[in-house]
Amino acid sequence: MKEDYLFDISYPSEEEIKAAQLACCGRVCKECETPAAYAWRKREVDMSLLLEKAIENELTENERAVVTDKWYNSLSLTQIARNRGISPAAVKHTSERALEKLEKVLKYVVFYQQDIFEENIVPAVIGRARMIMSARKISGSDIGERVNSMRLGKGLSLKSLSESLGVGEERLEKIEKGDMPETDELILLSGFFAVTTDYILKGEKNV
Repeated sequence: MKEDYLFDISYPSEEEIKAAQLACCGRVCKECETPAAYAWRKREVDMSLLLEKAIENELTENERAVVTDKWYNSLSLTQIARNRGISPAAVKHTSERALEKLEKVLKYVVFYQQDIFEENIVPAVIGRARMIMSARKISGSDIGERVNSMRLGKGLSLKSLSESLGVGEERLEKIEKGDMPETDELILLSGFFAVTTDYILKGEKNV
C-alpha cells in the first residue's frame, strides 16, 4: 500500500509494528493494514494533532484567526481581508508568516518521522497534516461529507477504507458523493470510526 503514503523512507519501528498488530483483527487477512501502512497513517495523524497544538500555542491571535479562516473555513484571501478590514496583501503576509512559524516549530518532528534531514520535505508533510487536521474539524452537512471528513481525518485513502471494511472502493466513493449507505454499510462505518449511526445519518454528536 505504498502508493497511499507520501513517503516510504524508513521501516516502522518495533513499537509501531506492535501497535499495528494490536489494532489488527487478529486474522492477518487482506482486510488488515500492514504494519508499514499502519505506521505511516498513524504518523500522519499524529503530525496533524501536533500541527493543531502548534496553531493554538505558537501563533499570535491574528495569525491564528487568518489560518482558521483560510484552512478551516476555506475563505479566500480577499474574503478574509474584507471580513477583517485589512488588505489582501496583509492577509497573505500574515498567512505566510504563520506557515513559516509552524514549519520551523515542527520541522524536527518531520525529520524524526521521515528519518531524513532534508528541509524540502517539511512543506509536503505539513501540507498533508493540514489536510487531515482540517478534515477532522469539519462535521459535514450531510452523510457523504461526514464519511469523507472522518476518512480524511484518519489519513485513509478510499482504497484503505475499502480494504478495512470489505466494502467496494467505488461503493464508498458513491456514499461520499451522496448515496445513502445500506444498513450493513452503516453499521460497518459506525464501528470503524467509533461513532453512532445517528451521527453518520444526522450529524448528532455522540453522547
